[in-house]
Amino acid sequence: MRNSRSRRRASQAVAACAVAIAWVILGYGLRFSQPDREAWGELEAGGRFGTFILIYLPFYFLALALAVVVALALVSTRGWLSGLLTTTAVGVALFACWVALIGTPLFSAQPQLMASIIWCLVADGAAFVALVGVWLTHPDEPTRTAHG
Repeated sequence: MRNSRSRRRASQAVAACAVAIAWVILGYGLRFSQPDREAWGELEAGGRFGTFILIYLPFYFLALALAVVVALALVSTRGWLSGLLTTTAVGVALFACWVALIGTPLFSAQPQLMASIIWCLVADGAAFVALVGVWLTHPDEPTRTAHG
């Protein structure tokens, strides 16, 4: 029982860290990679505003939710957290795909964005591999004894 609990905790911690790393990699590609100033200048004002509304604003809001889920997953191994962490990992993958689909004008303005999306998906895949260890172990449940 103790060994199963420690394996679950380790797998969940690795998964939480991998999800956080995936999000940071995507954020690096969106925000902190070396931009091409000329390509940013060529984006019309409507394109910049649309990019902000459809990509950057959701990224910042989702970052707050992701931080809460990762923090919870690092401190507790309750059963519902594995589902929440799995949902978060799926959300990260979907958001990375969303950026890849609608962020086409950004690829010239942020040349490293596509590489960041790919590495984000790789890190998120590592989170899914770690989540398999969480799914295969049972959460901490109180034991019941039958009185006969």
